Amino acid sequence: MNEKSSSINPRRITLLILNEYFKKKKSLKDIINFYFKNYRLFGLDKRFIFNIVKGTVRYYLKIDFLLSFLSDKKIKDIDFAVLNILRMGIFQFMYMDKVPPYSIVNESVELAKKNVTLSSSKFVNAVLRKVSSIPNIDSFAKDNIDRLVKDEVDKIRIDYSYPGWLVKYWFDWYGKEKTILICKSLNENPHIYLRFNKSKITREELSKEPGIKSIDVKPRSQNIKVIYGPIQDNIETKGNNNKQSVSQDNIFEGAIEVSSVQDISETDVYREGLVSVQDLSSQIAVKCFLSPEKGEKVLDVCAAPGGKTAYIAELVKNESEVVSVDISGKRLKVLQDNLDRLNIRNVRIVEADAAEPDFLERKRDTGNNKDSENKGTADNYTGYFDKVLIDAPCSAFGTISKNPDAKYNRTMDDLVRLSEMSYRMMVNCDIYLKTGGKLVFYTCTLSPIENQQVIERFLAEFKRRYTIDKKGIPDDLISILNSKKIIIGSGEESCLEIMPYYFGSEAGFVCSLLKNS
Repeated sequence: MNEKSSSINPRRITLLILNEYFKKKKSLKDIINFYFKNYRLFGLDKRFIFNIVKGTVRYYLKIDFLLSFLSDKKIKDIDFAVLNILRMGIFQFMYMDKVPPYSIVNESVELAKKNVTLSSSKFVNAVLRKVSSIPNIDSFAKDNIDRLVKDEVDKIRIDYSYPGWLVKYWFDWYGKEKTILICKSLNENPHIYLRFNKSKITREELSKEPGIKSIDVKPRSQNIKVIYGPIQDNIETKGNNNKQSVSQDNIFEGAIEVSSVQDISETDVYREGLVSVQDLSSQIAVKCFLSPEKGEKVLDVCAAPGGKTAYIAELVKNESEVVSVDISGKRLKVLQDNLDRLNIRNVRIVEADAAEPDFLERKRDTGNNKDSENKGTADNYTGYFDKVLIDAPCSAFGTISKNPDAKYNRTMDDLVRLSEMSYRMMVNCDIYLKTGGKLVFYTCTLSPIENQQVIERFLAEFKRRYTIDKKGIPDDLISILNSKKIIIGSGEESCLEIMPYYFGSEAGFVCSLLKNS
């Protein structure tokens, strides 16, 4: 591979990625990274491929619905590669209005001609010319969904392109309107955030640093105060007047939204440990619910690749001990690299399976971060930690905007299996948390089986030994939600479902429990 960019048609790479994804249903992120690593592509080509691949996967059920009556062939009878050429072509017609219609048709026809057969290119030409003749293809799709589909769940499934079982699952739990809002929000392009280390760089200094791709100027919600200032020439901006939107809320004071982090690892600010890529929902779990303080001992379970571990260590300014546990040695290597980049030395990294009882006694200490003092041992980890964070394994539905394949690669059986694993981790962490300590449970999914029901089961098992922390949701968060006219309950809850439309972040769930005895 390693072909020169000048000889590569980005649409051909797009087709190769889609062919591999729909054939093997492997991680879309891994497939994209493989092709980006093995083909020398310009940044513009990468963004083009990235947008079409993720968009086509995001909407392919709706696209196939359109194809079912725009083509004289049944979906199952269309050649596999031709089907993906048509999918990516229709996606461009529906969602990439800056690409000229004639270009979409011509490029798709050439793609079929060079990569499939001459006869297939004629079929592609006929279908896409039919699509191009429709004034508003999205309205055309909606009208036909309304006309042909009677079941409400099925309408949502097709219109927003989600598996039917998942739509019904959310529909039964949240109701129709909320389900539509969730599906719509998770289909939007992801909001991407950098968390910067305020002890090393200010927001103003960061805005002057070269290498940041772009900064989104649109305030995501009225609840986040914004300031405006000139942007240096080396930072591309979205929107008008070269104005920068930054969150000044106490919660998000260390976060800045960017429109791309594709080559962030090549920038000085990243290499020097001044910034980390971390979503707002993840930051909320650490800062607002775990709230680590200097001198505390913190256990971070399922810690790799280390975003939350690093944030915990930064909040306590290297004056607390953090033990980070993960089952994957490969992912722990990434965690260690991140800690080295950020110059964090108060973390002990442990390779262990938290789903197994006494996992810290079974641990394999990697021996990293040896600068940390007063570490526990296998003999005294019992009742050792002031706080425990469990970043539980989950279906990751909250990351669909970033990973659109996440909505297709799970079943209800997976949710039950993952909830059981999370529950075991909670039970197994009990022995390591001291009386009066705090256990924070976090997932990046919207799934009552994996979230609320795990908490309920744990509380029932331990009866009065644990209680929900009634001070769990900070006033700042309540204020933000109230300003958006979002009611989360009676006001005493500390379990928070973070909807994707709350903060312009990934969706998730976080709950804080106190150990009474």
